[in-house]
Amino acid sequence: MRRTALFLATALLASPLLAQTPTKTYAQELVDETLAAHPDIAIMALHVTPPKQADNIIIASNIGRIGKKADSDDMGVVNTGKPAMAVNAEGDHFEVELPLQDVTHDTVGAVSIVYPYKAGDDKAALAKNAEAVRDELRRKISNVGNLTQAYQFDPAIPTHTYAQQLVDQTMAAHPRLLILMLHIVPPGKSTNVVVGTSIGRFGKPADDDDMRAINTGIPNLEVNGRRFEVETRLLDASGKTLGAVGIVLPYKPGDDKKALEREGFAIRDELRAKIPDLAKLMEPVAPVAVADPNPTATLIGRSTDWHPGYSGDFDHFGVDVQGNRLFLAAEDHGSVELFNLRTGAHERTLHGVETPHAFVYLPEHNRLIVTDSGKGMTKILDATSLKVVGHITLAPGADSAEYDPSTGHLYIVTGGKDVGMKDCFLNEVDPLTGHVYAKLRFDSDHVEAVKAEQHGGRLFVNVADQNYVAVVDKKTLKVIAHWPLSGAQTNLTMALDEADHRLFVGTRNPSKLFVLNTDTGATVAMLDAPATSDGLFWDSARKRVYVPGGDGHLGVFQQVTPNLYAARPWIASATGAKSGIVVPQLDRLYLAASPGEHGKGGEILWFKLGN
Repeated sequence: MRRTALFLATALLASPLLAQTPTKTYAQELVDETLAAHPDIAIMALHVTPPKQADNIIIASNIGRIGKKADSDDMGVVNTGKPAMAVNAEGDHFEVELPLQDVTHDTVGAVSIVYPYKAGDDKAALAKNAEAVRDELRRKISNVGNLTQAYQFDPAIPTHTYAQQLVDQTMAAHPRLLILMLHIVPPGKSTNVVVGTSIGRFGKPADDDDMRAINTGIPNLEVNGRRFEVETRLLDASGKTLGAVGIVLPYKPGDDKKALEREGFAIRDELRAKIPDLAKLMEPVAPVAVADPNPTATLIGRSTDWHPGYSGDFDHFGVDVQGNRLFLAAEDHGSVELFNLRTGAHERTLHGVETPHAFVYLPEHNRLIVTDSGKGMTKILDATSLKVVGHITLAPGADSAEYDPSTGHLYIVTGGKDVGMKDCFLNEVDPLTGHVYAKLRFDSDHVEAVKAEQHGGRLFVNVADQNYVAVVDKKTLKVIAHWPLSGAQTNLTMALDEADHRLFVGTRNPSKLFVLNTDTGATVAMLDAPATSDGLFWDSARKRVYVPGGDGHLGVFQQVTPNLYAARPWIASATGAKSGIVVPQLDRLYLAASPGEHGKGGEILWFKLGN
């Protein structure tokens, strides 16, 4: 079969970028956990025809594009059952596309698995690895509908428990076992739900067959196509009924049903011997971490010896690499925290600011600008003594700032709802004298990040309450284009890849990473991102985007091509660690974890960036 347009190529075709529901599907969970377990995989996508739909589409991936229709090559894999594989045009990735199968080996779609590649790599070995991954997936898929269901029917039901550990161990010990599910009423709950499962559906209420088996003690035995299902009571070691266990074994006409029944009961009894009581099933079990031989970022330090002693949020960092200093805006405390850049040790707390937000360090002028939304306005500090030597007088609410080295001008956003104003301003100022060259008014009460081209004449501004990016001409300080964002709201953060003509925009509702073509304003990619982010960083050396989330995760997105971005497994950080800074000179990324409303915690973390 001649495959003229493989996955990497077809992913670049224009297609609707559909907003995803906040609830994670089981298919997406399978993709995420597979990537975490196999860090050598660069890209993974599942293509199926969802129930009651006519088109085969991408339903889960780490490159977004959910809802994109399969092309003829994808359908060829689905319809013929024959794999397709090839090196991409750039010669740096090898894709294997295989039929995606369920537990009874029925084809339910296709799975695309893409590996980094260089000339001379063993393509046969990579193809074999992909087949092994596909086979792992097969044991976790009941049917197409299973993939499109929620991973957690009830988010309050935990997924890493002793119950789930029992399921995983039992599935591994019984290769013939197709499906295993444990149903109980968890302590403190009133409904019998799934708490351990080989096919997702955590928190799904027990059905009539499950409840009948529990209430009567009579097992439900049923042939369902090529499956023999055993629904029976789940017992603890003392013989007490805890709930129900669903056991599914392979079946073909003529098989001895009594033997299958005995096999199912034997598995039930194995489980019974390992369950001392109901509470044990819900005990948390830490997930097994898989070491990534080439991690995108590795936590190497945190300021555990520093305790802020106050509540509220941190905002942005500033850095003086030569002077080995890291500045952090404690906006709700009204101070600037100073750290040793290399060791992370806290060195001092600077007062004299009211509500600091962002920093601009100008080493050639020995000046540090601190945007301050307090009544005292933005401060100009002597960078050596860190004493205030001047002010930049603007409208209230100074927040985001962007220094433009190509012109020597500084852009500061002011106004907005936080200071009781119905509009916002973009101010173009001299960072040394505070002279205001010009100001641009926005009919908006929430304007956020600003980015300036260095080889062009434009500024990009997030208008957060109206969900668009404003394109501003530097010379006239006038808006020359509006680029709307579709599928998410509250665009707060921004980064620029000027070399590839790409603008990255982060949203809050829901949390997404948008990639815009700066030649056209078109959205070329949209991916899920960590929640409650207040930072977004482009790493030009590694072609990566980093998104810190207040939910305790650092999102990492690898550029494959300027139109294609692969989400890597998220990295654990800390609750409240929503802002940060990349310091390329040290190959480091720093995060600030805010103390929060109750003043518990508060720290900085630093990560080594991988190659």
